[in-house]
Amino acid sequence: MPDIIQRGFLNFPGGRDNAIEGHIILKLNGLIDRYAPNYKKYLMSEPDLGKQVKTDSGTLYGFPFVRGTDMNCVFYGPIMRGDWLNDLNLEIPTTIDEYENVLKAFKDKEGATAAFTPIGTEDNFIIGAFGISKGWYIDDNKKVAYGPARPEFKDYLTVMNRWYREGILDKNFASNNEDAVKSNMLSGKSGLILGYSGGYLATLMNIMKDKDSKYELVGAPYPTLKKGEKVKFANKDWKFNTVTAAITPNCKNPELAMRLLDYGYSKKGNLLYNFGIEGVSFKMVNGYPTLTDNVIKNPDKLSVAEAIAKYSRGSYVGPFVQSKELDEQFTMGMPQQKQAKKLWAQADPYPNKYPLATFNSKESQEIVGIEAPLNAYVNENIIKFIMGTEPLSDFDKFQAQLKKLNIDRAIEIRQASVDRYNKR
Repeated sequence: MPDIIQRGFLNFPGGRDNAIEGHIILKLNGLIDRYAPNYKKYLMSEPDLGKQVKTDSGTLYGFPFVRGTDMNCVFYGPIMRGDWLNDLNLEIPTTIDEYENVLKAFKDKEGATAAFTPIGTEDNFIIGAFGISKGWYIDDNKKVAYGPARPEFKDYLTVMNRWYREGILDKNFASNNEDAVKSNMLSGKSGLILGYSGGYLATLMNIMKDKDSKYELVGAPYPTLKKGEKVKFANKDWKFNTVTAAITPNCKNPELAMRLLDYGYSKKGNLLYNFGIEGVSFKMVNGYPTLTDNVIKNPDKLSVAEAIAKYSRGSYVGPFVQSKELDEQFTMGMPQQKQAKKLWAQADPYPNKYPLATFNSKESQEIVGIEAPLNAYVNENIIKFIMGTEPLSDFDKFQAQLKKLNIDRAIEIRQASVDRYNKR
């Protein structure tokens, strides 16, 4: 076993306390007090983060990757062909009806044979308009809820089924992967995808800039049902994304490992992890760490995300705090990226976002036994309903089967877990 393990421990079998009791990783509370002054100082300045990185028993077990600001947590959302919108004299859509009209125009007037290309059933960007999530969330009464068990889920399926029948939803949505999404957006088959402001929007525009000078991608907001409504559900990450560097009992020098990991939360360590090597990948300009042309205008035509990865972990994860300054250059280097992130950031999903709650050992075993067949059944039937191989008139039967698959017990277990989390 290595000295340090970096992974997402949130769903470790039996919970994170079980990883400690099973001698997989060390409890670090006392070690942090003695050997990690930078990390301890940061934790004290971020009380909400402290709640997320502790176990239910109050144990600290590692050094997390943290997104430094709320804007750092926004990096993924709807991306559209802005040049097509201009050609057709259309505004960026904000409601489901407006999205539908735009997609029809893309199909009929721009020749988009797969106007909206998602990846499977995970890119459920319209479902939040119905006040629910595709999976687990916290309802307005502060209780755990499950989207497919709600009556509004049928409304979501009805729209997706209509889009499929009318040919504006990619017929291959169920088998799509990232390569298919990017290919469709580059070839003109698609006009709407869900993607990252860096790895998708910027990368695709860089590929096309010498091929089609008019080609432009823009961000679009998560839709609502009615004009002017507040967007409640969107892809906005927690500051702590669950990836953590933990020390194993095999480590012969825990003090040295602690000091190494603590370095990422120091001023110098933060610069190194975010920006890399001064004079090579960044330089200081009036106190602002600025990426060099080696990254921004990479001679090998790498995107900013690809180029910075040669020198730092700023575009990935690790035991450090991702800086605001890096985010401003990495995910907002283009005007279109700034526009996209500004739109995506208007959503406020945190009140309804399922928290980073964990299960104890007994709950973990039971919830896996319930949710493995539950998830398989739900995902299979979402595809059937959208494609029309299962009629929407059978939706009540679908929800009755959720009862048979113990959805109510799953809600009970998750509610107990969330209640403990809220008491941390």
